Amino acid sequence: MSNDKTDAAGQVQQLLGALEIIDLLREEMEQWLGEAQDESTKECLENVVGHIGAIEESYRQRLAEMREQGLSLIDR
Repeated sequence: MSNDKTDAAGQVQQLLGALEIIDLLREEMEQWLGEAQDESTKECLENVVGHIGAIEESYRQRLAEMREQGLSLIDR
C-alpha cells in the first residue's frame, strides 16, 4: 500500500511537470501565432495550439484521476 502511494505521488509529480512544460509550449506557440504574417502559417499554428490544448486537457484529466486514486489509497 505504501508503495502504491509512492507510485501515485510520483506519477502526480510527473503529470504536474509535464503540464508545466505543456503550458510553456502553448504560450510560445500562441506568441508565434500572434506574430504570424500569412494565413497558412496562422492556420498551421492554430492547429498546433489546438492540439497542445487537447493534450493539456488530457493530462489534466489524468491528474484529476490520479489525485482521486491517491485519496482512495489514503482511505485504505
